[in-house]
Amino acid sequence: MIRRVFLVAVAALLAATNLYAAEDGTLRVYYGTKNQSGSQGIYTGTLDLATGTLSSPQLAAEADNPGFLAISHNGRFLYSVANSKEGNWIVAWAIDRDTGTLTELNRQETGGVNPCHVSVGPKDRYVVYANYTGGSCGLMPLADDGSLLPRSSFFQHSGGSGVNEKRQEGPHPHSARTAPGGQLVMVPDLGQDRVRIYRVADDGRSMTPNDPPVATTPPGGGPRHVAFSPDGRWMYVNNEMASSVTMFDLDPSTGVTEAKQTISTLPEDFTGNNSTAEILVHPTGRFVYCSNRGHDSIAAFAIDESTGMLTEIGRTSSGGNTPRNFGITPDGRYVIAANQSSDDVAVLKVDLKTGELSPTGNSIKVPHCICVRFLK
Repeated sequence: MIRRVFLVAVAALLAATNLYAAEDGTLRVYYGTKNQSGSQGIYTGTLDLATGTLSSPQLAAEADNPGFLAISHNGRFLYSVANSKEGNWIVAWAIDRDTGTLTELNRQETGGVNPCHVSVGPKDRYVVYANYTGGSCGLMPLADDGSLLPRSSFFQHSGGSGVNEKRQEGPHPHSARTAPGGQLVMVPDLGQDRVRIYRVADDGRSMTPNDPPVATTPPGGGPRHVAFSPDGRWMYVNNEMASSVTMFDLDPSTGVTEAKQTISTLPEDFTGNNSTAEILVHPTGRFVYCSNRGHDSIAAFAIDESTGMLTEIGRTSSGGNTPRNFGITPDGRYVIAANQSSDDVAVLKVDLKTGELSPTGNSIKVPHCICVRFLK
């Protein structure tokens, strides 16, 4: 049964490759950066799906610290965080699918300082975002032309902080993602060791605190990002400061959660400083990947198809220094790691049977890259 399910999943991914690739067999990639190391904004290029080779990046648009990106489900629009001394925004861009260049549509104030994450809700009805330094999160509805409407929901997190006085002196939401089913938005708060849970209105134009309102992560762990099994039964949260992943049972309709496991992302003999950054579930739903900054690796885990619990597969060098973010190609065959400190992006190959990663030797320079996104 397991082998049959695996073969069906892989066949579906490979069959879908033609939907993702251009006529020349390439997939467009976007890179979000900070305006450091000479970066001017958002960059773009292509990935050859046959060879795993990346093209040289080109500037898609000048932008203010577009560290995190999200692409609409219809593939027509891109959204980025932005901050400068003038303000803090989410910015909407129109995508030229022929050239990859971006044209700004509009921008809306986030209501808080240092927006660090944005994602697009189902049916392209809204974006949700997190303000790390501001300790807040919100929802902005989307117009039919892809532009952003003013935020309709805004929540300032408050209350008890975590046990680490330096990093957890107050609330620090680090991301915002809609769970499968489209009813719940999960907002991991590094400063509070909680995942805040919000419920999206039926029309997709606003959200309110859910009941229950939180999922609790291990003390001092510092939850950063969240990923879900395709069916929404399981939620995986990477704890940035503790270098671990916590697995939850999740009811995607009620938001009821139960923590079942916390597993380290590091080898037992590692003694250096490390923090985790990104966590993603493979498109087949069989593997979880998490980036280690310090160990400079991508940790891989196998998902038990009955319980959702994780078993360590191993760790593979990210091909550079400080892998802030990474992306998994829609066909599941490659992991593209954004190595912030070494100003490069490296390509790793995925073994679709075992989940193991291996270096391809392919990499390119992208200044201060911290986010990778694919245009389907």
